[in-house]
Amino acid sequence: METLHIRTAREDDLPTLHDLARRTLMLDSFSPELLAEKLFKKPRPREFVWETYLAESRGRPAGMMQAGARPAAGKAWLGLFAVDADLRRRGIASALFQRAKEDWPAGIEEVEVLAIPGNFFTPGLDPRYTEALCFLERLGFERFKDCVNLTAELSEQFDTSEEEQRIAADDIKVRRAHPADDRLLDEFFAEHFGDDWRFEAGLAMDNDPPTLHLALKNDRIIAFSAHSTQNREWGFFGPMGTAPEARGKGVGRVLLWHCLNDMRAAGHHTAVIPWVGPIAFYSQWARCRVKRVFWRYRLRLSVPRGTKRV
Repeated sequence: METLHIRTAREDDLPTLHDLARRTLMLDSFSPELLAEKLFKKPRPREFVWETYLAESRGRPAGMMQAGARPAAGKAWLGLFAVDADLRRRGIASALFQRAKEDWPAGIEEVEVLAIPGNFFTPGLDPRYTEALCFLERLGFERFKDCVNLTAELSEQFDTSEEEQRIAADDIKVRRAHPADDRLLDEFFAEHFGDDWRFEAGLAMDNDPPTLHLALKNDRIIAFSAHSTQNREWGFFGPMGTAPEARGKGVGRVLLWHCLNDMRAAGHHTAVIPWVGPIAFYSQWARCRVKRVFWRYRLRLSVPRGTKRV
């Protein structure tokens, strides 16, 4: 391998990183601002450590890789990575990965690709990036699951009035969240969906107005939906969820429609619904179609006996 210098990227490297990513990630379109969100916005710094690495060869940028770890969980992630087309298969991506591993805290047992909690570009690898797929498999990463992104057309506004009247008969009301809901949100997510989704709900609350809609019964949250928590220029919807006792009442579709109406009013012609589980639900209630399929990869690391997580 030719002489390679790997360093931690800085925010003032963004033009270089954007040019490199734009040349190599040909299936995606993104602004410098969105790339900055992915590479330099570091969610929950008390829980995660993140770095972006830039590889340079003969005075030119050759590749980049974002990587991070959640030490308490013994887990790490590879975020966006790219190598210039004319420099591939020279060990550059492998060297970037080795540098990332050297910087991780002790006790990391598993590495996943791209599906960074709270700040993911895509929820897995689009297999049409075939050279990236081959790179991961050479390193021993194994494909363990598939997931999809859906697209919803926003040409018409969804009418929620009839459905809201129907669920109101069951003492359920739907409204936009406001800052005074923090305690209710803490209780709801602690009981049902956990810290990662509570974090994303917090991102929705940071928008003005909040891009979080709630269903409540007896002054308790029973369901939620959010949008524009990340990747706002793409029109990202989610997450959303309903407490088990409230499922089957039609609350979810009302919340979905409120979010999609928000996004339409903000000027989006389509909404991206990423990392979808219930495809049939979105197909039925928002006429969604599968837009992209992703393969999820992970690598199990051998951890020396006696190593403690930090």
